[in-house]
Amino acid sequence: MKQSKTIKEYKLEYEGYKIVIPVGSIVNNSTACGDDDNYRFWEDWREQAEKLTGYKNSLLAHDLKHYGINIPAEYCEEYK
Repeated sequence: MKQSKTIKEYKLEYEGYKIVIPVGSIVNNSTACGDDDNYRFWEDWREQAEKLTGYKNSLLAHDLKHYGINIPAEYCEEYK
């Protein structure tokens, strides 16, 4: 698994939640089928999911854990 960080803030709406992925967030290339450098999945989503929903174990947290958010490459450093 390779890791990188976001270099620009990335905003999106997911299932009615307005999510902001801040600069410096960690992303990785790990998928269910192995590592793939075409993907940059946000790793540190737990705190924001709890803040948005008010629950530690919410449906949003479940989706972010199992489906993830793939951040476009232009928002991230290159993998090293």
